[in-house]
Amino acid sequence: MVGAVKSKLRQTLRVAGLAGMMALVALVSTQQSAQAQSNDNEILRELLAHPEASKGTVTFPIVFCWYKGQPALYIQTDASDPGLAAQQRVNLVPRLANAIQAPNGGAVDDIYHITNFKQGNVIPSAPIPAGPKNSDPNYTPIWQVSTVTWNTGATPRILKSEEEILGARDDGEVTLNKTNIVVNCPVIYTPQGGKLPLVKIHIDN
Repeated sequence: MVGAVKSKLRQTLRVAGLAGMMALVALVSTQQSAQAQSNDNEILRELLAHPEASKGTVTFPIVFCWYKGQPALYIQTDASDPGLAAQQRVNLVPRLANAIQAPNGGAVDDIYHITNFKQGNVIPSAPIPAGPKNSDPNYTPIWQVSTVTWNTGATPRILKSEEEILGARDDGEVTLNKTNIVVNCPVIYTPQGGKLPLVKIHIDN
């Protein structure tokens, strides 16, 4: 339907100019809003029909990262920073930043984001194994963002672990900056800890 409306939009522009364009843009917006409302109503009907349902599925975009030299996956749902929340299209949760000051060393672990070289973020802990038998006491899905910036004169490369990042820092190759940004990113898969039970992972080509 949207394709047909866009075709009609192109035809009308040739005849009606700006006035026709504004009218059809409003039509497209109205139809898209109606479709979104219809989808929301369908979700509501499903929930009301099965208020005690215990099974269902929801799709999250997965995020590629590095853990101890190997690729891993997490999902991101919340961020304390407005800009990051908008960029990632996740919930804005300013109170997440309070986790930094939590007792007993805080409720966060570091997540490393490289600012001037394209690669996945690096995490230093993960559920091993994933699920209710996790034995890593350091793992938390609440991460405090530290930026990693390659210094002038250094040769950027993929850093695949916290140890590699700290080594590059000690060698003067990168500069680390611990921010006050906190994100909620549960780890759902690592080669070392396996996949979170009940999670199904589909990789789009």
